Amino acid sequence: MKTFILLSAIPGSGKSTWAEQYRLTHENVFVVSSDEIRKELSGKYQNFDHEKEVWDLYQQRINYYRDNFDNVTIIADATNFQNKTRMIYAPVEGFDKKILVVIHKPIKDVLDNNKKRNENKIVPEEVVLRMYRLWEEPSEEVLSFFDEYQRIDGWFDAPKVDESYTYKD
Repeated sequence: MKTFILLSAIPGSGKSTWAEQYRLTHENVFVVSSDEIRKELSGKYQNFDHEKEVWDLYQQRINYYRDNFDNVTIIADATNFQNKTRMIYAPVEGFDKKILVVIHKPIKDVLDNNKKRNENKIVPEEVVLRMYRLWEEPSEEVLSFFDEYQRIDGWFDAPKVDESYTYKD
């Protein structure tokens, strides 16, 4: 079975932590992260000088894992905080199951969490606040493209991530 999981949340909500916890507790999981691709291309998570290349590679990697593995779960780790960006992935083909995972947390908690990140991953507070103001709940149209919708309210335990060497950066 080929499963596609699209994450949706503002920075500091725990998308990457959720993805890493899922990867560590399930088999054949690949996480495609826009932040990791930015770091790979420029050496920095917050360098937005190569966005076309970032998103081309993002899509290429999703397609590569889909096309080259039979029993696979691919997690698309990016903010996708508005319906227009979620719709980019709604018509994605070649998957037996598509899941939308939305993570909601109080803005105070998100801002506190953002400050506790590795200094290279901290998103400027004004950017987080702007994204929070522009946040959209998934529309009925978006939801119609997914087989499953999971909404995570508040914090979640991620004990495997705490043990993971690869997550610590």
